[in-house]
Amino acid sequence: MCSTPRTEKYAKEAQEIVTPFVRGDLFSGVVLVAKQGEVIFREAFGFANREWAIPNTPDTRFRIGSITKQFTAAAILRLADRGKLSVADRLGQYLSYVPDSWQDVTLHQLLTHTSGIPSYTNLPDFSSRISLEERTPRAVMELTRDQPLECVPGEQFRYSNTGYTLLGSVLESITGQTYADFLHDEFFEPLGMRDSGYEHTTQIIERRADGYTCVDGRWRHARYIAMSLPYAAGGLYSTVDDLYRWSQALMKGDVIRPDTLEAMLRDHGQGYGYGWFIATADERRFIHHGGAINGFLGTLDLRPDDDLTTIVLANLQACEVPMIATRLARASLGLYQPPRELVLDTSKLDEYVGAFQIGPGHFLEMSRSGDQILCAHLTGRRPHTLACSAPDLFVSKTSDVEMTFNRTTEGTVSSVTVREHGATFNGQRTDKAVGQKLDETAVENDLDIAADPPALSQYVGRYRHPRMHFEVTLSGDQLLVQATKQPKLRAVFENDRTFVIEEAQAKITFEHTDRNGVWALMLLQAGARLRAFKLFDMSAA
Repeated sequence: MCSTPRTEKYAKEAQEIVTPFVRGDLFSGVVLVAKQGEVIFREAFGFANREWAIPNTPDTRFRIGSITKQFTAAAILRLADRGKLSVADRLGQYLSYVPDSWQDVTLHQLLTHTSGIPSYTNLPDFSSRISLEERTPRAVMELTRDQPLECVPGEQFRYSNTGYTLLGSVLESITGQTYADFLHDEFFEPLGMRDSGYEHTTQIIERRADGYTCVDGRWRHARYIAMSLPYAAGGLYSTVDDLYRWSQALMKGDVIRPDTLEAMLRDHGQGYGYGWFIATADERRFIHHGGAINGFLGTLDLRPDDDLTTIVLANLQACEVPMIATRLARASLGLYQPPRELVLDTSKLDEYVGAFQIGPGHFLEMSRSGDQILCAHLTGRRPHTLACSAPDLFVSKTSDVEMTFNRTTEGTVSSVTVREHGATFNGQRTDKAVGQKLDETAVENDLDIAADPPALSQYVGRYRHPRMHFEVTLSGDQLLVQATKQPKLRAVFENDRTFVIEEAQAKITFEHTDRNGVWALMLLQAGARLRAFKLFDMSAA
């Protein structure tokens, strides 16, 4: 990357955006930002291997999870360009062994997640059993073949990893090549993507990062997954440089024909194209896809109106990749302003130190670290490092949390108002919480284990947010989550108290204390967070 005044200025801004996340154990990985054909930021953070303290570097390889789907879609579309198939073709034309109810599903519906075919990753024992066993693509399909379609094909968006597994099988049936070989011969080798490929479980991948989780400052290896399962839905590894090469070639029309590319990047009615989410951000076109797989999280974001590419790859599960990517993109466009930071002396900071009770069993613990750093720890949450942006007003450097401290007529800090994603919570200063502190916020055991039915029952109930309610129910050993005016969706156990809702591309983390049990849930979807509090008095609903 050539150094210019523009890149030097932006690199400093980008470093200031990412660093607080790294310090807060909220990010470990590599970032690349390119604008108008020039890489303006390319930096690595954290460790690729923590046991040997081997740092990530810009050419570290990462599992990319569902970012794989755009490669699968491009492969199918390349075959369409060659007249080998049409996206209007029926699945049964290529895979005669699929169930009768799947025979008439079209490739278009598989590409757009509108087939209604259930996703195998939503099965209740996916994490505890299925993900540990190697399977062929056909065996993966067999996992859900006996389940009914989740909707009439073409009518609703139902995110399905099974659908993209079937697309990989269609590709193999037409070409006679394996999925991995086709991508290597057609994309990776011609485009110079020498750090990309399909990861097989037993394969040694040079310079590939290990995947981790981090809870309450404790780093651990991520849960094992047999890499034959992700297949064409999520089995690739890559680097930020290779993904940038890929996105440039794709957008220039070097991968598929321009008219085919237009179809790939068109919203087909559900906010999804072929292997890409299609949206707007800051009144600009926003084409993106994330990828989550055990121990890894990433995003490839394109803003074609500004020729802006933002790539963030992390070897840390459930970290703040979407927020980092958004802030980096907005900063390059002059749309992001870091919080104004006033310098307060220690005596002034100490006025805010203490405990504030926000709800039953829910406390905000304020502490000072060093001479200039104020930390906020909400019950069941990771600590936030705060910046003072105005008298009595603090903002988090790593989330969209704002705190206003209120004073008595004598000038003593007596209460706090917490604002987060449009929701407002008030808390009164209290001495009763001081003894509880962080020992109540432990949210996991030393081992990751799959949730069993007795453990799942603790989450059942209604949760309220100013804009909507959530109802969590249990059907057998399957946890179901239903938001206001939305269908019930399966929540699949991931780790700790986090569940994945694949159909909504969302995650839910339940928050709890040892003394009071589950008291809230946090929904993470499309880079936004929303907290809803559990209603213990059902009549209050």
